[in-house]
Amino acid sequence: MARFNIREIYNGKKYNVLNAAMGEFINEGRPSQISERTWLDMLLVKHTLIVAEIMKQEGDSVSIMFDGESSSSYVRWNENDNT
Repeated sequence: MARFNIREIYNGKKYNVLNAAMGEFINEGRPSQISERTWLDMLLVKHTLIVAEIMKQEGDSVSIMFDGESSSSYVRWNENDNT
């Protein structure tokens, strides 16, 4: 049993969601009726769910997130947002 933070799950050695999603995108392409960005987002969700199931089976967990950490790979916190 181990605890992983979000960065380790998406870019780490044991779980690498980004690598798996991009690998599938490169190897298999995308449906022509779906935009590239949408398809990549869908692949990220797919591989995140796969990793979540593997983590559950192995007893691994996600470390807590702290205030100031974005839960989205597309959102960046700006210190001036509260002004």
